[in-house]
Amino acid sequence: MYRRDISSTLRILAVLLGAFVFYHIWTQPPTTPVPVPASLPATNIDATPNFPPALVEPAPPQDIPRTRLIEFGEAPSAAHQQIRDDLDRGEYKLGESALRTLSEKPHAPARDKAYVAALWNNLGVQQEKLGGIVVSVKAFKQAVALAPRNPTALLNLTQAYWGLRHPSLTLQFLEGVTQIVPDDPFPHLALAELLIDKGRHLDAVPHLKRARARIHRDSNLTALLEKLEGKTAKAALRAQQAKTLVPTTKPAKQSPVQKLLPPQAESPTPSSMEHEGPAPVAEQLPPADPASDASLPVPAPAETAP
Repeated sequence: MYRRDISSTLRILAVLLGAFVFYHIWTQPPTTPVPVPASLPATNIDATPNFPPALVEPAPPQDIPRTRLIEFGEAPSAAHQQIRDDLDRGEYKLGESALRTLSEKPHAPARDKAYVAALWNNLGVQQEKLGGIVVSVKAFKQAVALAPRNPTALLNLTQAYWGLRHPSLTLQFLEGVTQIVPDDPFPHLALAELLIDKGRHLDAVPHLKRARARIHRDSNLTALLEKLEGKTAKAALRAQQAKTLVPTTKPAKQSPVQKLLPPQAESPTPSSMEHEGPAPVAEQLPPADPASDASLPVPAPAETAP
């Protein structure tokens, strides 16, 4: 029987198989672990990345609105421009000192006051990033004192008062802010929250509705709005339950007490009059009238014979 020699074919297959295995071993990354030093230098462990403060500052909660800057425009003088340059360079102490000097001028033009108010407001925004609202509230108060109807300065001061639960956050103050800035939802929310804290849930509902209609302007306030709406809904539910517990049945009316009248003499009937005898003469006479009787002559008594 004839047998074919396949040794050459096997050798070719062996070469191909070896090349295939070698290729996969060569292309795989090394599996040996990279040696790690047992301890790192102290300088590497304690080193802090040199990031700007804005990058390492934690983000504020979603229900707290962010402060707002005011556009400066053209500086009215070189002194105002110098303060602006100081603030841009981060020299906040120097800028605050110069601002206090400018704010002490009682008869400054309206343009100067508006520019200084913008400087105070923007200084407060930077101070809030570094030290919080405890520091920034003073700058915002200065800005509002110079520009009482500036919407941005009023909103920043309102937010600082609200965050601090400051005593100046009164109903009168918030009502004034809602009149000057009617389209911002935050003053309405702050006013509604204050009314709820005072137990005036029904008065807070209109302000919550206005805030709901304007919430698209600051969606970060949605959580605060929903929390306050939940409080008013619970208060309305409690009031409804209290009404259902009050008894609605009216007390039975008592019959009026009949007054006891004195007994009256029975009027004589015809049958009784038939059986009765004639009335005495004295009863048939009219009543005596002393005045008329005095005018009548009195007859003398008749003499009787002995």
